Amino acid sequence: MRSSWIPALVLLGLVVAFRCLNAAFADTLPNFSPLPALFLCSLIFFRGPKAWLLPLAAWVLTDPLVSLIQNEALLGWHHLSLFVGLGLAAGIGVLTRRYPQAGTVLAASLVSALVFYFATNTISFITSAIYPKTAAGFLQAQWTGPVGAVLPTWVFLRNLAAANLLFTACFLLARKHWSLAIEQGPEAVVSTR
Repeated sequence: MRSSWIPALVLLGLVVAFRCLNAAFADTLPNFSPLPALFLCSLIFFRGPKAWLLPLAAWVLTDPLVSLIQNEALLGWHHLSLFVGLGLAAGIGVLTRRYPQAGTVLAASLVSALVFYFATNTISFITSAIYPKTAAGFLQAQWTGPVGAVLPTWVFLRNLAAANLLFTACFLLARKHWSLAIEQGPEAVVSTR
């Protein structure tokens, strides 16, 4: 195995662990997930199969675990909304690939959080019987959530935007560290431990 895959595999392990922890403690920070940021950053910074394999592997590995932890169906409409939202985050990553400066990438992470949130809540509005199929029901899906919900849906947007910014910033910092280590050679990696 080439050493260029090592950072990607470490990142994959961290995403899997964090998603499972987040699912187990969903009441503490609901929707604080690294997955949309991983789709975004992988498609901005990685090339070749790694760009798609890393985020898809993270999703395929964690989705059944998250569903089991949260007592949700292993396959349902929420998977369609997740697929669409992650696909849109990946698309924003592809568009941002030409301008990989930190400011642009962080802005793209906020945009992808908004797009992910809007798309998943729109699909929830369309497919779920908990929302009336009216303009008021659509606004309810986007902002307040269903009647009797413990938290309004805007909290999920806030947490997703915060998670996207945090994980994208961590990705940028890790990428910078890996780039410096590669430029300085193997002895630099040893000296940073």
